[in-house]
Parts: sequence; structure tokens; C-alpha cells
Amino acid sequence: MLGALGLALAIFVVDQGLKKLVEGSMRLGESIPLIGGVLHLTYIKNPGGAFGILGGQSSILLLGSAVAVAFVLWMLLTGEPSRATTAGCGLILGGAAGNLIDRILEGEVTDYVDLRVWPIFNAADVAIVLGVGLLLLAALRPEENTRPKGSASHPSDG
Repeated sequence: MLGALGLALAIFVVDQGLKKLVEGSMRLGESIPLIGGVLHLTYIKNPGGAFGILGGQSSILLLGSAVAVAFVLWMLLTGEPSRATTAGCGLILGGAAGNLIDRILEGEVTDYVDLRVWPIFNAADVAIVLGVGLLLLAALRPEENTRPKGSASHPSDG
């Protein structure tokens, strides 16, 4: 549980720091090419959820975030999660917290990573997607997903 919370805190701090850096150094709508035609730094405000869905539906987005956080915490508190589950939960918690605080304080989320073939996103979004991917991998490998209480994390010699 502490590992997940530490990772969540690190993700939250990085996400908020990058957002503040973009907000403080760019004009809204400004785009800076980093790798021509592939990667741009583009400062936008997103009032919706991922990819702009549910724009203007802040109460639904806040409720969804709260449910997601509660579910992830439940996963951490029940049993002994694997390293992949712990990391996945930490990534999701940190990313969800980063975007949630933006929604609460500003009513919208700062996005800035622009791949030109995908909607613009931010570090919190990346953490959430990676976290979900890790949880899916852990679910596909259930024998490695949990450890019995008190067991070693390495195979026994026998």
C-alpha cells in the first residue's frame, strides 16, 4: 500500500509541475514543435474527460473519478497485491488525483502533449493508461497477482 501511495504522490507532483510549467511559459492555444510533424507541445484547457468527452458534465466526471479512486484503494486494501497491481494502482491514483485537482480548482484540465494523430493529453493521462495496462496484465496472470500473507516474494528452494 505504501509503495502505491509513494508512486501516486510522485506522479501527482510531476503532473502538477509540468502543468504549471506549461501554464506559466506558454499562451493558451500556443503550439511548439518538438519533433516536426510528430510531437508538439500544445497548451489547451480540456473541460471534458479523456479526449474531451463529457464536456460540461463536471459532476459526472467528479463522481467517476471518486468511484475510480475508491475502487483502486479497495484493490490495494484487499489481500496482498502483486508488484504489478501495486504499481498499476499507484499510477492510476496519481494520475486521477492530478486531473481531479484541476477539475475541482479550475473546472478543466491542462493538456499539452500533442502527437498530431491523437487528442492532446497530459502526464496524468499517461499514468492512468499505464496503470490500467498494468492491472490488465496482472489480471491475465492471476497466479502472480497475489502473494499469500507472510510469504517470500521469491520462489522457494526445494
